[in-house]
Amino acid sequence: MASLPAPDGKRAALLALLAWLLCSAAMLWLFRGDFATLGFRDPDDAMRLVQVRDWIGGQAFWDVSQHRVNPPIGGPMHWSRIVDMPIAALILLLRPLLGMAMAELVACAVVPLLLLGGMTAALFVATRRIAGTIVALLAVILLLTAPSILVQFTPLRIDHHGWQIMAAALALGGAMDLRPVRGGVVSGLALALWLQISSEGLPYAALFAALFALRHWIDRAETPRFVGFTVALGAGALIPLILLRGPSAVLARQCDALSFVYVWPLVALAVATPAAARLIGPSTALRRCLIGAIGGGAALATFLLTGGACLSGDPFAALGPLAYKLWYLQVMEGRPIWEQSRLMVGVILLPSLFGLIATLLAARAASGLVRMRWLTVALLLAGAMLVAIMVMRAVSVAHLFALPGTTWLLVTLFRRVQASASAMVRIGGSVALVLLTPAGLCALWVALAATPEPARNASANCRAATVLAPLRTLAPTTLFAPIDLGPDILVQTRHSVIGTAHHRNAAGITAVIEGFVDAPDQARTVIGATSARYVVTCDGLNEYRLYGQANGEGLAAMLARGTIPQWLEPLPTKGPLKIYRIRPPRS
Repeated sequence: MASLPAPDGKRAALLALLAWLLCSAAMLWLFRGDFATLGFRDPDDAMRLVQVRDWIGGQAFWDVSQHRVNPPIGGPMHWSRIVDMPIAALILLLRPLLGMAMAELVACAVVPLLLLGGMTAALFVATRRIAGTIVALLAVILLLTAPSILVQFTPLRIDHHGWQIMAAALALGGAMDLRPVRGGVVSGLALALWLQISSEGLPYAALFAALFALRHWIDRAETPRFVGFTVALGAGALIPLILLRGPSAVLARQCDALSFVYVWPLVALAVATPAAARLIGPSTALRRCLIGAIGGGAALATFLLTGGACLSGDPFAALGPLAYKLWYLQVMEGRPIWEQSRLMVGVILLPSLFGLIATLLAARAASGLVRMRWLTVALLLAGAMLVAIMVMRAVSVAHLFALPGTTWLLVTLFRRVQASASAMVRIGGSVALVLLTPAGLCALWVALAATPEPARNASANCRAATVLAPLRTLAPTTLFAPIDLGPDILVQTRHSVIGTAHHRNAAGITAVIEGFVDAPDQARTVIGATSARYVVTCDGLNEYRLYGQANGEGLAAMLARGTIPQWLEPLPTKGPLKIYRIRPPRS
């Protein structure tokens, strides 16, 4: 690398494309065992396919509720049709050629890889703008070997997390664009896309807005980027919201999704900022500061008016104390870093911290506009790290922002190592640099920090199609099942369920948890108030074990011990799945 000339831009882009194709082929091979039965890694992926099926089957575009969850009321959802669109499009395109089942499989396997391709291209462009072709190409290699990022793009990983990371890469590319207006618009639209998909994009929208405002204050040439960003963000939030969710969405107050609460502050920012720039003018630093203050102040004032309960409320509070404790607090991907294991803490922090140090070193070695771009990456990475510290699943974005700096430092160190007169230094140093890659740092930490766990009896995968197969022998009905089984039951059978792990269906989640944790007499009352006709359990499910631990005399604990109340009739089954018919009360 030290002696070979840098490839031209076109050749480097082709090499990046080849790297993505090889990575995609490798993942298709590695995950091929899940294809025959649509073995989704996460219940959310299964629920996504259910939502797509319902839409293809005739459910209204603006209706994303799940009518087979907690019938007859239904389970309200906050998901976006944006994520559904490419999956549905591929299914409809391939169905006449392959049949429905194979079309679904191809769509679920290919869509995550296409998103990975989009993110790869965005990172390549962003890194090339700041550090050149060689660093950009190596950044792609590091990206395609980073487990904390790739985990969200594996075949069948069709939930929205890959979309969010791709949006982050697009926004980063806009921040690095040499054309300020275009860069601001690209970043604004990328963040608007993120917000349409998930409210988890809100802290990043604030981060980019603050950073662009800072650059606008420092350098008058950056004013068009800041103004373009605010206009694109506001318009990209309002117009697609109306198109995707209907006109009523801009008046509905929802704390967990883009709605009345958040869209109007963004519109206020989009209106106030260019108006202030036009009226005041960006000729001095003081004037530019005033422009940013007016735009930000308008957004904040509007949020204070629209926020309502969202200003201090917890969208999960409606679950009730028992469901909050036994479900929400157990979802570790949504918990802060201090609640994670020591192993996970290192995986979260090491690539980010190393990337931040590397980015600051790159900024120190640069000058002028290039230094400003490196400092921009450093601030974005620092902000993304703070988000990841508060919410573990945000780690992928932090690790993405760490890649340009990490790659620059590895290339710099490699060149110095190769300049050594000692062959041992050249060989040993090059090998040692592998440990500084994101994959190397994570592997090294796992090797050092992992502690042996006590041996446990192997348990069946309760969500597997083979385990759920006995349910297909029943006529379509409603099942009272653990919430983590719900989405796979919906995918694999024609049954309905009471609850899934989606918080807007607070009534269904609460009923499931109370029904399994309460003593049998109270559980009968809870379950009887639902439309369920069968109770389903699975001994290998962590959720089900948790219910038994919460109350040793509860229904889940008693069924696990083989003690069956009289109002349940066990059906003959093999394996860990147990099915009980609910006997009607005697008149």
